[in-house]
Amino acid sequence: MRNVWLKYTVYRLGLFVGLTILFGLIGLPWVFAVLLAAMLSFAFSMFFLSHLRDEISKQLHEKRVNSLGSGDPESDLENEAVDKALEGNSKKTPAKPKSK
Repeated sequence: MRNVWLKYTVYRLGLFVGLTILFGLIGLPWVFAVLLAAMLSFAFSMFFLSHLRDEISKQLHEKRVNSLGSGDPESDLENEAVDKALEGNSKKTPAKPKSK
């Protein structure tokens, strides 16, 4: 599985389903089994699947940078300066007419 999103989702769902079945076999009512499995699978995934979440975060960051930036830092800096200048002009309020 090269896609980290898919891998993370399969692991989370597998953990949830496995815990739900385990709690069901123990004899817990299905509502409690599902709720307990959801809470525990969330907690386990926070600790044991952090490396996958970090990889997803890196992929999102790279995708965002690639979609927004031109790849040329100088051009990006110039574009940012122009955007700031235009933003400064739009925030100026027109002068109020003088009262007589």
